[in-house]
Amino acid sequence: MYKFLTKNGQSISFVVGALLVIVFYALVVSSGDYETFTAMDADGIKDKARYGFTLFDFGIGVTGFLIFAGALLMLGFGLFQSITNIKGSLGAVAGLALIGIIFAIGYSTTQLETSGAVYDVASKFGLEDSTRKFVGGSIMTGVAMIGLATLGIVVSEIRNFFK
Repeated sequence: MYKFLTKNGQSISFVVGALLVIVFYALVVSSGDYETFTAMDADGIKDKARYGFTLFDFGIGVTGFLIFAGALLMLGFGLFQSITNIKGSLGAVAGLALIGIIFAIGYSTTQLETSGAVYDVASKFGLEDSTRKFVGGSIMTGVAMIGLATLGIVVSEIRNFFK
């Protein structure tokens, strides 16, 4: 299956995408609402009856399905490759564990504001303490990842300079 998808995967995805575009275009052109669509808000007036317009529901539904299917297949094939090549996937597992550890440190060390502008905004939007800690941990993780990436680039350039 892997060799088949490596050889024909792009062609298959292009053909499926082209067929979906053709079906969507045919639905739009053959729809009796096409004139209503082309005249939508041309007069600048927001008509409440036009909000129920469903001409693009097929396109939006197919797009959502393809995103879901692609994410599911990506996770499935990634898990399959990790299981079949455990030794080769140890680096990725270690990297994910490192990210998890950095996030746990950021989450546990986040100080919650009890006054000031940040507290006022959090109260205004009804953010719970756990959500605020999650955001703080995520920001710390992002900053740490940027720092580690920068450090990695600098170290690799210095190492390449002396080779």
